[in-house]
Amino acid sequence: MIKEKRYERIRSELARKGSVGVEELAEMLQISRPTVRRDLYAMQEKGYLHRTHGGATVVDNPDELPFQSKVSAYLLEKRSIGAAAASLIADGRVIGCTGGTTVMQVVKALKNKRLTIITNAINIAMELAPFESQEVIVTGGTLRTRSYELVGHIAERTIRGYHLDIALIGVDGLDVHHGLSTFTDAEAHAAALYIEHAREVWVVTDHSKIGKTAPALIAPLSRVTRLITDSNLAPDQARLLEESGITLTLAEL
Repeated sequence: MIKEKRYERIRSELARKGSVGVEELAEMLQISRPTVRRDLYAMQEKGYLHRTHGGATVVDNPDELPFQSKVSAYLLEKRSIGAAAASLIADGRVIGCTGGTTVMQVVKALKNKRLTIITNAINIAMELAPFESQEVIVTGGTLRTRSYELVGHIAERTIRGYHLDIALIGVDGLDVHHGLSTFTDAEAHAAALYIEHAREVWVVTDHSKIGKTAPALIAPLSRVTRLITDSNLAPDQARLLEESGITLTLAEL
């Protein structure tokens, strides 16, 4: 396996778990322990991780992964979710998009659709920049580097100025009893404004976030029209969600 591919696998595993060990990486990658250690040293030099005795951890607090680590986590699932969600969006719609790496995969798949998209996330705006068929409105605001989202009163004022057909929401946790959640109050408030101004609310998230909660509440699950996740969702979770009354779409891997 070439070095770049090993780095991608290590980052993906680190994004899933928060920490990894030399032994497990050697077994997973089918390489020697000295090679793993060299890879971890090189990746630390690039700022991808923090080396520890016996392995590595994410660069900062593993409760919320750095953005680039989030991009790598469950990437196959997110791509499938993105394609499934994009296929359900009709031309001419006005869409409000939060940030998040799953929402990013949705907008990647919207290339040929005529849409108006309002977003408070610079990663979403950058993904949409090459698509001439879409009008993209960026809110402005204070940049949060963990998520590439713009927050604060400037972002909120822009969101309040639109009537949305669909609010496309990324989350850090989704639980039947505790609703939609994320890591900060500022991001939660911006997402809640999209929900307040939308006819339909679509949540896109991979199965690992379902059944979990993050510190800041966005909205109760009753506000969600449709949940699009991947087919690795546990059957008991799927049953609970369907019983809650939302439309559940499972993207096949």
